[in-house]
Amino acid sequence: MKFDKGFNYKLRGKALEFTINTKIYSLKAIYQAAYLFLDKVYVFLDGDPEKEIKVIMKLKRPSFANASSSVPQSETSEDKSAGLEQIAGEFYNELLNQLLREKVSESNAKIREYIVSAALYNAVPNEVDRLLQEVEEEDWQEDPLGIAKTWEDKQNKEGLKKK
Repeated sequence: MKFDKGFNYKLRGKALEFTINTKIYSLKAIYQAAYLFLDKVYVFLDGDPEKEIKVIMKLKRPSFANASSSVPQSETSEDKSAGLEQIAGEFYNELLNQLLREKVSESNAKIREYIVSAALYNAVPNEVDRLLQEVEEEDWQEDPLGIAKTWEDKQNKEGLKKK
């Protein structure tokens, strides 16, 4: 069966099979897209990551709560096939969405790193600022040991003593 140009898939009972070209779609984008479908179908991935990935999606059985209800299941195999075809289309849309998110993330990586590093730098008090504040708060005019005298002051006092 053919969904659209370049999108080939096979329906086999409750399973849908198709391949994804990994030269176009990254493995990360494939994993992220597959993760979003785990509540609807079982997803199996296989193949060579350098060439293509084979994706098999199998419909999940109805939950035990639904199976034990007295309402009969009236879903036909045609309904299931149509549902699988719809899931395949949604999967490729999500795959494109994840690929675009990855590309935008790559292009914004430097500015994102800059913003995070600036935020972290400003969140931590600067050591130089802290030391300057300590020095400003100290009363450095007191000199109980007499070591804060200038050279001229010492020379003048020694000169006066010698005379």
